[in-house]
Amino acid sequence: MTEEKRPVVLAVDDEEDNTLLLKGRLYRRGYDVETAASGAEALSRLADLSPDIVLLDVMMPGMDGFETCRRIKEMPRDEFLPVILLTARDDKESKVKGLDIGADDYVTKPFDIDELEARIRAMLRIRELQGRLSQKEQEVKRLNTELKGQYTFENIVGASATMQEIFEKMQGAARITSPVIITGESGTGKELVARGIHYASPRGDKPFIPVNCAALPPDLIESELFGHKKGSFTGAVKESGGLFKAADGGTIFLDEIGEMPKDVQAKLLRVLQEGAVRPVGGSDEIKIDVRVIAATNVDLEDAIEEGAFREDLYYRITVLSIELPPLRNRKPDLPALATHFIKKFNALFGADVKGIDEAAMEALKNYDWPGNIREFQNVIERCYAYADLEWIGEKHLTLHRTRKRAEQAAASAAPAAGGAPAGGDTEENFPTLEEAEKALVERAMSLADANKVKAAKLLGIHRSRLYKKLEHYGIGL
Repeated sequence: MTEEKRPVVLAVDDEEDNTLLLKGRLYRRGYDVETAASGAEALSRLADLSPDIVLLDVMMPGMDGFETCRRIKEMPRDEFLPVILLTARDDKESKVKGLDIGADDYVTKPFDIDELEARIRAMLRIRELQGRLSQKEQEVKRLNTELKGQYTFENIVGASATMQEIFEKMQGAARITSPVIITGESGTGKELVARGIHYASPRGDKPFIPVNCAALPPDLIESELFGHKKGSFTGAVKESGGLFKAADGGTIFLDEIGEMPKDVQAKLLRVLQEGAVRPVGGSDEIKIDVRVIAATNVDLEDAIEEGAFREDLYYRITVLSIELPPLRNRKPDLPALATHFIKKFNALFGADVKGIDEAAMEALKNYDWPGNIREFQNVIERCYAYADLEWIGEKHLTLHRTRKRAEQAAASAAPAAGGAPAGGDTEENFPTLEEAEKALVERAMSLADANKVKAAKLLGIHRSRLYKKLEHYGIGL
């Protein structure tokens, strides 16, 4: 059985009788006591002895206890080493001076050994807690370093020309603190890009707070974002700082900002303009330093025309804009994405999948990926349910929709005589809203002989919106 380590006490006193007395009494109570006859000797022996606590006499020739204590506390490795001053003087001035220079406690001679040991135990408990806290801080730093590493630009997979342009925009966004808007379909990796910008910026060691605006209840979103005072509304049983305050010094990511209620949009605009939040029920503003990155999968210009989004807020958050392409428009990246996810799931499941065979890769390239990268990841993950999987083949893939659906959409976009889609109104050929929109844009461009002004009039939209849809769907480019 391993013997429990005894705490080490360093007793510092120029009178040998005092140190011998301490050594004998404390040893019997479970402590190992080392001694030093002066402050200089104590400082020279600290590194070798690594004591758990120092008992330091104040009145010593040469370097007194106050100066010795000050120097101990200046040493980085001994910053949290407990020091108890021992002195015959019981005046207030000495106590204040000792505590001001960093002493942790003060015991007046002649002392009661039971009281002294109780104070030693208390100091050792505090030191143990400080040690645990230091370990936690180191662990948090390590985890933050690992987390930051996961969101470097190198870990956002994509070698296509489109993705290289996005990387350049991300690098530019990381250099400044202006608001950023990230647009793109659901599943294209908007939060991944937001985190990449944050961790590559000077704010990378500060908080990154993601907020799904669509998931917050409309009647609570203001207090969740900006905080509230106790009793400011039913259920506000205690004060809350809010998510903006939690992100102070760092970045707040407002996902699905298009779903934010208009009254809250007005308050967000003020936060961006003034750099301060006013909690619900509060009268004073609280200064904050928060970078805002927003994301949406809806067309905010459409939302402005419909009266659902403030135009002034739109221009405030679109200082920098990054549009993420749908996966169907970046098919050259599929092999690299597949390799990335196979490596990830091999490590997660303890598997040894070598890759994807040619037939399976061809099937992946012929698929339109309505769920984008999120769907692609799920498809690869599902393959791991097969036993003894070595290579992913076409039979392992579960693709819910096929390229044929897009072709059916073009036909079904033109209503038949009875109003039903051509080919019959069935679940099998019923197009998604996006498929139907793409087909209508293609038909308008065809009828207008690729004249964008005429096509926009046919569709009843502004020409700038048509340009965006043409780029989004890869039509006529």
